[in-house]
Amino acid sequence: MLKFFRKNEKASRWILIIGMTFLMVSWLVFDKSSSFLTQLLIGRATWATTVDGVTVTDGDRARLQQEIRVIGMLGDPTIRALGLEKDPIHWYLLTLEAERAGLVGGAADGEARLTAMATANKMPERNLLAALCREGGQTPTEVFETIAKVNGVDRYVNLITSGPARLSSARLEQSAAALLAAISGELVVLDGVKSKVEVTAPTESALQAQLATYGELKAGEGKFGFGYRIPDRVKMEWITVPAASISTLVEQSPALSNIELRKYWMEHQSEFAPSSLSTAAEMGTFESSRDAVKAKVLAATTLEVRKEISKFISDRMQLSMRGIPQVNGYYTLPADWNAKQLTFAALASDVASRFAIPAPTIVTNGDGWTSPQEVTAIPGLGTSTTTRFGAQPVNAGQLVQALREFGGQSTLITQAGVASPVLQNEGGDLYAFRVTAVEKSNAPASVDLVRDALIADINRQNRYEKLAGMKSEIQREALDQGLGAVATTYGTTVESYKDLRQGEKQFLQYGLKFPGQLPVLGSDAAVVKAVVELAMSLPPGRQITDLPLADRTIVIAAPEKLAVVVVRVDSIVQMNRGEIPALVTNQRFRSVVASDQASGSPQDLFTREALVARNGFVLANPAKEKDADGNMPTTPIPTPAAPGKPIVVPAMPAKAGQ
Repeated sequence: MLKFFRKNEKASRWILIIGMTFLMVSWLVFDKSSSFLTQLLIGRATWATTVDGVTVTDGDRARLQQEIRVIGMLGDPTIRALGLEKDPIHWYLLTLEAERAGLVGGAADGEARLTAMATANKMPERNLLAALCREGGQTPTEVFETIAKVNGVDRYVNLITSGPARLSSARLEQSAAALLAAISGELVVLDGVKSKVEVTAPTESALQAQLATYGELKAGEGKFGFGYRIPDRVKMEWITVPAASISTLVEQSPALSNIELRKYWMEHQSEFAPSSLSTAAEMGTFESSRDAVKAKVLAATTLEVRKEISKFISDRMQLSMRGIPQVNGYYTLPADWNAKQLTFAALASDVASRFAIPAPTIVTNGDGWTSPQEVTAIPGLGTSTTTRFGAQPVNAGQLVQALREFGGQSTLITQAGVASPVLQNEGGDLYAFRVTAVEKSNAPASVDLVRDALIADINRQNRYEKLAGMKSEIQREALDQGLGAVATTYGTTVESYKDLRQGEKQFLQYGLKFPGQLPVLGSDAAVVKAVVELAMSLPPGRQITDLPLADRTIVIAAPEKLAVVVVRVDSIVQMNRGEIPALVTNQRFRSVVASDQASGSPQDLFTREALVARNGFVLANPAKEKDADGNMPTTPIPTPAAPGKPIVVPAMPAKAGQ
């Protein structure tokens, strides 16, 4: 061959010219030369199809692999958030939707972004382009087009998720009418607690499973409010000096004798104006003011006696603590403190002897435990307060919560085994309490510790599931015999609801949507929405009560509340049409409507699963499909639908202005 070229120099020159010309022409004609070569080498075998009849070839798949290597280098936040750089199927389907929406530009669009990226990163544009070409095995034009697809995906996601901009005035007006319509009628709430529904008693294994799932959670924290963690709790005792004992003591006081009262009147005559009922002879005399004088002296004396008793109790308890070392305000109690401490029985005896009153009563919670929150519900003691720790009154429950054994508080020094300061309630009763035992919050070690709560919760869920399965039967009874019959059957009552709305205008205009409260059930946005939608679907222009019950009665499952609600609509009051224009132009209100229209978060709308379902994407050979790392895909791809059973695909998202 070399001899031939040496002997035929002229021929070799022409061969070289023709060969170079062919390469230049191929470059110009096939600007996407790598794609051309890929199709040439790999072939046009079908890789997948979509519901619209689009065929995706193996060559397309190879190109997609190149593209996701490029987009993985771009660091686009939307691409990363959706995980598009990890999956060619996910990337393909989202770019397909963006292209259908007309949001993917050409190579110039991608080139402009690459220029901006190079400027932002202070690096030569050619260096950035070269790196992307090497990573993806693409030509410069292909890189630009890939970046243009990234731009299109960004625009598409922003369009779908920026709801207010794409809502038409008609839709906004309809939403305003539905949100502000006031519905009235009657309902029956069948919940899993009170409804008369027979269920099988839970087995021991079911109780164990329930405890294992929710044992670490506090009541109200788990699903449906399940939770069995035992809260911080205490055993305690308290002593009470009744206000009646103090009043009796004061009334027997020499301070209330006529001599003392007259003496007080003479020293404070200016404080007692004559009564309008006084006679001329009584004007300015002690007799005309005696009742007022006695009331004032009684109040002052009672206050002083109460302070004196409180001080005596405090001093007596302090004296019993003498000699016990303290660290940061807390006593270091000896191991045998329970035997050495001053008992409340002894304290009560001392108070009775000192003030000549009946011995104060002593109460304990016995073998039972009480949480700090439950302390506030103890009659008398729960509402008593002290200002011993500052001007702000502190109640008994707060003092128990502040126990050193529960972590302590720097402003409230309390500990088990040490009596509290003297507290007083509004009725004038005096209290002092002492915590005798403490148990910190913990998960129950056995079913028996919370058996009743476990049984009640499992029965509650089972009753709801049974009721939910009887919706048709409940509906028939409501239509045939009325809501009263349903209430009687299930052991509950019929309740009226009035002016039920999905939102209130004063809140909607600030972007806040607070659905109305339902009797018994409370707040449940899904139930309220179902009731309003039923009411709005009724024929306009007719008296609602003239419509058949079947048209205005609905049975709604409320799974979050473990209840089934039977609702009858009796009236609907539409919002004032004159208020609609101001609301429709309110940007905050538009955001509320957009949130209602959205079927989910961006992650929900643009997941691989959602895109596959929406586009009817089917692999030609799922068994052989592997990802970029050689692994089988984690998300199953459906096989082709059987004849006569087409894949059902949701409608595409609306474009701007629709």
